[in-house]
Amino acid sequence: MQVVKEQIMRALTTKPSSLDQFKSKLQNLSYAEILKIRQSERMNQEDFQSRPILELKEKIQPEILELIKQQRLNRLVEGTCFRKLNSRRRQDKFWYCRLSPNHKVLHYGDLEESPQGEVPHDSLQDKRPPESHHRRTLGEHLLT
Repeated sequence: MQVVKEQIMRALTTKPSSLDQFKSKLQNLSYAEILKIRQSERMNQEDFQSRPILELKEKIQPEILELIKQQRLNRLVEGTCFRKLNSRRRQDKFWYCRLSPNHKVLHYGDLEESPQGEVPHDSLQDKRPPESHHRRTLGEHLLT
Protein backbone atom coordinates (compact mmCIF):
# COMPACT_ATOMS: atom_id res chain seq x y z
CA MET A 1 0.00 0.00 0.00
CA GLN A 2 2.91 2.32 0.75
CA VAL A 3 4.32 1.76 -2.74
CA VAL A 4 1.01 2.73 -4.36
CA LYS A 5 0.86 5.85 -2.22
CA GLU A 6 4.42 6.74 -3.20
CA GLN A 7 3.67 6.12 -6.89
CA ILE A 8 0.72 8.53 -6.73
CA MET A 9 2.64 11.17 -4.75
CA ARG A 10 5.62 11.05 -7.12
CA ALA A 11 3.35 11.22 -10.17
CA LEU A 12 1.51 14.23 -8.73
CA THR A 13 4.74 16.13 -7.98
CA THR A 14 5.31 16.42 -11.74
CA LYS A 15 1.97 18.30 -11.94
CA PRO A 16 0.52 16.46 -14.95
CA SER A 17 -1.82 18.58 -17.03
CA SER A 18 -4.12 15.72 -18.05
CA LEU A 19 -5.32 12.37 -16.79
CA ASP A 20 -3.43 10.64 -19.60
CA GLN A 21 -0.14 12.21 -18.49
CA PHE A 22 -0.87 11.14 -14.92
CA LYS A 23 -1.57 7.54 -16.03
CA SER A 24 1.59 7.52 -18.12
CA LYS A 25 3.68 8.70 -15.18
CA LEU A 26 2.12 6.01 -12.97
CA GLN A 27 3.04 3.34 -15.50
CA ASN A 28 6.64 4.57 -15.53
CA LEU A 29 6.77 4.33 -11.73
CA SER A 30 6.49 0.56 -11.43
CA TYR A 31 7.07 -1.33 -8.19
CA ALA A 32 10.63 -2.13 -9.25
CA GLU A 33 11.29 1.51 -10.13
CA ILE A 34 10.02 2.69 -6.72
CA LEU A 35 12.30 0.16 -5.01
CA LYS A 36 15.28 1.45 -7.03
CA ILE A 37 14.46 5.04 -6.08
CA ARG A 38 14.13 4.12 -2.40
CA GLN A 39 17.44 2.23 -2.49
CA SER A 40 19.31 5.12 -4.09
CA GLU A 41 17.80 7.58 -1.60
CA ARG A 42 18.90 5.38 1.31
CA MET A 43 22.42 5.12 -0.10
CA ASN A 44 22.63 8.89 -0.50
CA GLN A 45 21.64 9.62 3.07
CA GLU A 46 24.48 11.03 5.11
CA ASP A 47 23.53 8.90 8.12
CA PHE A 48 24.29 5.73 6.19
CA GLN A 49 27.85 6.88 5.60
CA SER A 50 28.37 8.25 9.09
CA ARG A 51 31.38 7.20 11.13
CA PRO A 52 29.45 5.16 13.78
CA ILE A 53 27.63 3.16 11.09
CA LEU A 54 30.85 2.43 9.21
CA GLU A 55 32.60 1.38 12.43
CA LEU A 56 29.72 -0.91 13.36
CA LYS A 57 29.72 -2.43 9.89
CA GLU A 58 33.47 -3.05 10.10
CA LYS A 59 33.10 -4.59 13.56
CA ILE A 60 30.29 -7.04 12.73
CA GLN A 61 31.42 -7.99 9.22
CA PRO A 62 33.71 -10.87 10.36
CA GLU A 63 30.86 -12.36 12.43
CA ILE A 64 28.45 -12.08 9.52
CA LEU A 65 30.92 -13.68 7.11
CA GLU A 66 31.49 -16.56 9.57
CA LEU A 67 27.73 -17.04 9.91
CA ILE A 68 27.35 -17.15 6.12
CA LYS A 69 30.18 -19.69 5.89
CA GLN A 70 28.53 -21.89 8.55
CA GLN A 71 25.15 -21.70 6.83
CA ARG A 72 26.69 -22.72 3.51
CA LEU A 73 28.55 -25.63 5.09
CA ASN A 74 25.39 -26.74 6.89
CA ARG A 75 23.52 -26.70 3.59
CA LEU A 76 26.24 -28.83 1.99
CA VAL A 77 26.08 -31.28 4.90
CA GLU A 78 22.28 -31.55 4.46
CA GLY A 79 22.84 -32.47 0.84
CA THR A 80 20.94 -31.70 -2.32
CA CYS A 81 19.21 -33.77 -4.96
CA PHE A 82 19.58 -32.86 -8.64
CA ARG A 83 17.74 -34.18 -11.67
CA LYS A 84 20.03 -36.12 -13.97
CA LEU A 85 19.63 -35.81 -17.74
CA ASN A 86 20.10 -38.91 -19.83
CA SER A 87 21.21 -39.01 -23.47
CA ARG A 88 17.66 -38.23 -24.68
CA ARG A 89 17.41 -35.24 -22.32
CA ARG A 90 14.89 -37.01 -20.10
CA GLN A 91 15.05 -36.29 -16.40
CA ASP A 92 14.11 -39.67 -15.01
CA LYS A 93 16.97 -40.25 -12.57
CA PHE A 94 18.46 -38.25 -9.75
CA TRP A 95 21.93 -37.39 -8.48
CA TYR A 96 22.53 -36.62 -4.81
CA CYS A 97 25.54 -34.93 -3.22
CA ARG A 98 26.34 -34.10 0.39
CA LEU A 99 29.32 -33.19 2.53
CA SER A 100 30.23 -35.40 5.50
CA PRO A 101 29.60 -33.88 8.95
CA ASN A 102 33.36 -33.53 9.53
CA HIS A 103 33.64 -31.61 6.19
CA LYS A 104 36.33 -33.97 4.87
CA VAL A 105 34.51 -36.05 2.24
CA LEU A 106 31.92 -35.40 -0.46
CA HIS A 107 29.48 -38.29 -0.82
CA TYR A 108 27.56 -38.50 -4.09
CA GLY A 109 25.72 -40.97 -6.22
CA ASP A 110 22.81 -41.79 -8.49
CA LEU A 111 19.30 -42.40 -7.16
CA GLU A 112 16.33 -43.98 -8.92
CA GLU A 113 13.79 -41.64 -7.32
CA SER A 114 13.79 -38.33 -5.52
CA PRO A 115 14.57 -38.90 -1.85
CA GLN A 116 12.05 -38.16 0.85
CA GLY A 117 14.21 -36.61 3.55
CA GLU A 118 17.86 -37.23 4.25
CA VAL A 119 19.93 -39.73 2.26
CA PRO A 120 22.39 -41.70 4.44
CA HIS A 121 26.09 -41.48 3.57
CA ASP A 122 26.43 -45.24 3.10
CA SER A 123 23.78 -45.32 0.36
CA LEU A 124 25.86 -42.95 -1.80
CA GLN A 125 28.36 -44.98 -3.82
CA ASP A 126 31.08 -42.42 -4.53
CA LYS A 127 33.34 -40.38 -2.23
CA ARG A 128 35.87 -37.69 -2.91
CA PRO A 129 37.74 -35.22 -0.70
CA PRO A 130 36.60 -31.61 -1.28
CA GLU A 131 40.20 -30.58 -2.02
CA SER A 132 40.11 -32.48 -5.32
CA HIS A 133 39.14 -30.97 -8.65
CA HIS A 134 35.48 -30.99 -7.51
CA ARG A 135 36.32 -28.03 -5.32
CA ARG A 136 36.04 -25.78 -8.36
CA THR A 137 32.67 -27.32 -9.26
CA LEU A 138 31.17 -26.62 -5.85
CA GLY A 139 32.73 -23.18 -5.59
CA GLU A 140 35.96 -22.65 -3.72
CA HIS A 141 34.42 -19.90 -1.60
CA LEU A 142 31.86 -22.35 -0.18
CA LEU A 143 34.49 -24.65 1.31
CA THR A 144 37.18 -22.23 2.44
